[in-house]
Amino acid sequence: MKKFTQIQNTYSKVAVVLLMVLVVMGFAYNLPGETLVSNVDGKIKVIILHYATWGNGFWFDQTVIFRELLEKMDKDVGFVILLGKDYMTDHVKETLKPYEKQKLPDGTPRVKYLNVEMKSSECYPWARDPYVILTDKDHRLIFLDAGFNTSPFPVTNFHEVFENAITRAAVVHRGGGNIRATDKEIFVGMDTLLGIKIFRRWRRGDRPFETLYSLAGDVKEKGLPIFKEKFEAHCNFMHYALDPGKKMIIPGKELFFEKLKKGEFEFNKKSVRSTGAQAAYHTDVYLSLGHIDKDGKRVLFIADTKAGAAVVEKMSPEERRMVERKLPEILAEEKFTASGIPVTGEQIAQRFRWEEHKLLDLCIKRARELADMPDKMAAHLETLDFHVVRIPYLPNGLDNKDDRHDNNWGIGFNYSNVLTEVYGKNSEIKKVYMPQFGFKQLDDAAAEAYREAGFQVVFIRGLLTNALTNKYANAGLDCLTSEIRFPVRWASKCYGSEGEKVRK
Repeated sequence: MKKFTQIQNTYSKVAVVLLMVLVVMGFAYNLPGETLVSNVDGKIKVIILHYATWGNGFWFDQTVIFRELLEKMDKDVGFVILLGKDYMTDHVKETLKPYEKQKLPDGTPRVKYLNVEMKSSECYPWARDPYVILTDKDHRLIFLDAGFNTSPFPVTNFHEVFENAITRAAVVHRGGGNIRATDKEIFVGMDTLLGIKIFRRWRRGDRPFETLYSLAGDVKEKGLPIFKEKFEAHCNFMHYALDPGKKMIIPGKELFFEKLKKGEFEFNKKSVRSTGAQAAYHTDVYLSLGHIDKDGKRVLFIADTKAGAAVVEKMSPEERRMVERKLPEILAEEKFTASGIPVTGEQIAQRFRWEEHKLLDLCIKRARELADMPDKMAAHLETLDFHVVRIPYLPNGLDNKDDRHDNNWGIGFNYSNVLTEVYGKNSEIKKVYMPQFGFKQLDDAAAEAYREAGFQVVFIRGLLTNALTNKYANAGLDCLTSEIRFPVRWASKCYGSEGEKVRK
């Protein structure tokens, strides 16, 4: 044990020296004067979207949600859509043709396209995850690539639409969906830190440890203090990489170490995904950001599975079955496909058999089972002086690993995975763009929770396909988008033939 500790200490010293060298040489991720862009403070100026044609065999035409956002968001919000280099490019542009004449106040097209080296079938559709965005005093854009997503990342040609944009290829495990930022805080999910690769730096005998998660699983009570020191060292680097000028909050960290000390934390995952150290597989699944309240506290919207279950429990069995019958028709309206083949609502109903399985009843059961973690997370964040508002969330209860479910997928009704914006001289304008799944009772309950917090609710349809999942949690609107909340400098070619002359 003593020799093991000595080896660990030696590597720790080497790591510190290397980090200092990297900083001096200018290779650190975040340079002086750079800051992580906020996910709530300020009016949204630009939305970035990725067009993809895949999704575990179940997908839909994303132009449905693109058109919905173009219609519902203010006309001074610009859109940048990443497209592959194949025939689907023509399809997207033809479908969005009604918007091609719309201009931003600066005279550039409201919808801009960025072609990247990939096929549409290869593109990762969720624009939140592959990168986080930094900026500096000149509003230059720095795309910090997460380093774990699939094709076509890192995207190295953002400068074709954003003047002087640069890409830094990094290794930020779990990606942008696990990182939320305000003007003053950063919220980082535990799995982002537990997933940090330690490159076999620590071993016990012939057994190497590849991540902090695998190392934690081998820690005994006596070795816990030194492990916690190493964990904090990695946290310090992540804080520096993202934005050292903001306070970094790691929801669930104290709960994790409390369980670890008692030997109660279950290490039953081969990969660092949904380890149980955070309330959902990404922080944006259970946590969205709000304004500063009258007492000076930041409002956080936290998913509440018990509240979601309570809404359904008030419904009669027949009312629940009516919802289950209606959902396949909504999927058909969203142009849902099975492996690229259009299908009808009736065919979808026959495949998923939600009414037969009594999907909503299963969701109630799952909601009760999962309530402990988001409840504890909310209570802990309140102790950190945040104003917590709970938002109804009904997780999926149809586990496709159960033979009785015939490998079916269910629906997770998530209203925390949203876009929020707070702006105005006194932050008097507060908006939330949230899903309208078509489950009226739940849609209304979630909207009312946001309205009571002072937010104008803008319903966005077309997100039910994204709510499909074979797990308890699902993707949503925040997952599909990245946003910028300050004036950007467009590349010259965005101004047409006049180019640089018009831009000046």
